[in-house]
Amino acid sequence: MAEVFEDAESVMAHLRALRQELLTTSIEPSGDQARSGLTAPQVGLIRSLVVEGSATVTELARRLSLSHSTTSGIVDRLQARGLVTREPDPHDRRYTRIEVTAPVQGYTREISEGPYGRLTRALDAASAAERKAVLEGLETLRALLSR
Repeated sequence: MAEVFEDAESVMAHLRALRQELLTTSIEPSGDQARSGLTAPQVGLIRSLVVEGSATVTELARRLSLSHSTTSGIVDRLQARGLVTREPDPHDRRYTRIEVTAPVQGYTREISEGPYGRLTRALDAASAAERKAVLEGLETLRALLSR
């Protein structure tokens, strides 16, 4: 009976981990789940860039009602984490525009798609045999639970 209990604990651990994997995403390029490490002003700045598009530090400071130096510091920290970039303005090279990086764009796409988008991409990357094994395993578990 102890072995069955250990198996049940293992199944529950896998189910919790799967739920966590499907419901969480990451904007960190390294794949770390560090969203919670972002401050409210950092999240606000990223949100502004995603919703309203790239901007100069001055424009961001105005959008966020922050000082130029505070906004510049936030951009510095986000740039160090690989979440934003500074690029010369293509129309006026005297200015530098701040833009979100690909991981942030991917994160916002994952949020809008929800867990189905992430699951679909994972299954698309799997072989036919892997997809079949996943489905058969889940079907077997459901059948066992409904007895």
